[in-house]
Amino acid sequence: MKVNILYLIPLLLLFGCGEKQTVARYTSWQSSQTEEKIIRQTLRNFEKKYPNISYQFQPIPGNYTEKLQLMLGTGKAPDLFWLKGDTSPAYMSFDVLEPLDSFLEQDTDFEIDDFFPVFRDAFKYRGKNYGVAKDFNAYVLFYNKRMFAEAGLDTVPTTWQELYTFSKKLTKDTNGDGKIDQYGFVIEPSIDIVMPFAYQNGGEIITEDGEIKIGEPEFIEATEFMMSLYRDGIATNPADVGAGWMGDVFSRRQCAMAISGAWLIPYLKDNAPNLEYGVVELPRGKRKATLAFSVAMVIPKQSTHKEDAWQMLSYLSGKEGMKTWTESGIALPTRKSVAEENGFYQDSLYSVFMKSVDYAKLYKVNMQERWFDDSQAAMQGIFYKKKDIAQTLQELAVTLEKYKLD
Repeated sequence: MKVNILYLIPLLLLFGCGEKQTVARYTSWQSSQTEEKIIRQTLRNFEKKYPNISYQFQPIPGNYTEKLQLMLGTGKAPDLFWLKGDTSPAYMSFDVLEPLDSFLEQDTDFEIDDFFPVFRDAFKYRGKNYGVAKDFNAYVLFYNKRMFAEAGLDTVPTTWQELYTFSKKLTKDTNGDGKIDQYGFVIEPSIDIVMPFAYQNGGEIITEDGEIKIGEPEFIEATEFMMSLYRDGIATNPADVGAGWMGDVFSRRQCAMAISGAWLIPYLKDNAPNLEYGVVELPRGKRKATLAFSVAMVIPKQSTHKEDAWQMLSYLSGKEGMKTWTESGIALPTRKSVAEENGFYQDSLYSVFMKSVDYAKLYKVNMQERWFDDSQAAMQGIFYKKKDIAQTLQELAVTLEKYKLD
């Protein structure tokens, strides 16, 4: 049986006491060479401004969450590290993170009010701030301009019905061999793809006061709509066309539309430089909604270098550090002033993401991490095994009750 190390952290903290470090340690995951290059440039800028602060940058190349949990549990955690927004509630509830409120009050230059509202309190738990949102991304709709033109479409879908209608018009057998080789849309059987549509429909996974809502009609209807695109043959999924993910399908010109975050932009630049595409807000349901992803910079309670760690956090998520980190577009700034300075509001692609901030809902679920595994299993059952949607989600709602945080 696989044991989630996070459950053991409170016990391990009683017995584990790591060796005292002489310098502050900063840890992140490592997703690409491009990302690490930008991190190191930002850190070089930090060193010039704060030459008296000694630190070590120690990225974790793989199994980030598991290794981080083990380090926390054995008293060897880094002094500053990245924490995914969706997993943050579990860490905050286990009381392993240092509250940052006193630092925020003392550091008057930090200007927490410069953050977009959805990110300003993103990592607050029981009235205390435990992290600062270093950047964000959000789901939008990418579309192939040439395919739209060839189908006689001179507008983009703005509603669910239009998304369905456009997907149908854009699904074609282009070479006449009797097989579809261009789909209107691409879908992955993942809970986070359904979530923005559920939010648009007035649905939730769990409310602020802990009521599980994933089995309610609003969430069921959104899931049924997404599944109808695939069931009716006007959307594909990456595995069906030998692709690894939705962006891969879009870059190969096997679909006309795809949901993605801004991470798809540099991917397309490298893998499909001649692709003519545009970006628009997600088609709306009863209201506008999308899913925003953010990463927190946090300090563990066990750190022996909290002041230095805060100085690093303050710089890296401050105006100067965030400008360097986000100006390439690899991630988007959570500060309004940095978004303005980097020109994201004027950019034809990135401006769409900035508009989405006003109605985005943070990808953060107040449950233990296991909620995601069980939710993914339910989605895949619906998708691949054609399980009844309402029954599956209602059963999932019962299962998720045991993962609610106190």
